[in-house]
Amino acid sequence: MKNYLKLASLAFVLSLLVSCGSEDGNPSAPDDNTMVTGQLDLIKSGTLTAQSSTNTIGTVSIVKDNAGKYFLRLSENFTTKFSTGTVTVYLATSQTLNLNSSSTFQLVSIVGKPGEQFFALPGLPDSKFNHAIIWCGAAAIPFGFAPLN
Repeated sequence: MKNYLKLASLAFVLSLLVSCGSEDGNPSAPDDNTMVTGQLDLIKSGTLTAQSSTNTIGTVSIVKDNAGKYFLRLSENFTTKFSTGTVTVYLATSQTLNLNSSSTFQLVSIVGKPGEQFFALPGLPDSKFNHAIIWCGAAAIPFGFAPLN
């Protein structure tokens, strides 16, 4: 009976992880790279720490372009095990996403591919948002976080 429960638990966790992938492999994430103009000024950045047995790596930065627009930037080496479907990036007040308290997070975008990406922000994020979180919404688990300094 113990082995059955362990096997059932493992199957449940794996099904949650798989649910963060899109069925057709074609993510519908926005591509804001064309909106970035000129030289970028670094506001703050941090290195991702993987969570939930994923291989999430890379750097998250808040940058400002020549037009005065702000972006969240994922680095060239950004990757996560399930970077399609419902994987999203948030700004948060801590390394733990608390979706029950809207004042503790800001949803940035769906993350649909590895590599460098820019996501437009409505302005300079509030200074209380000192972490970036890569999150799997379907499974409600973190894939990684980065303290932003």
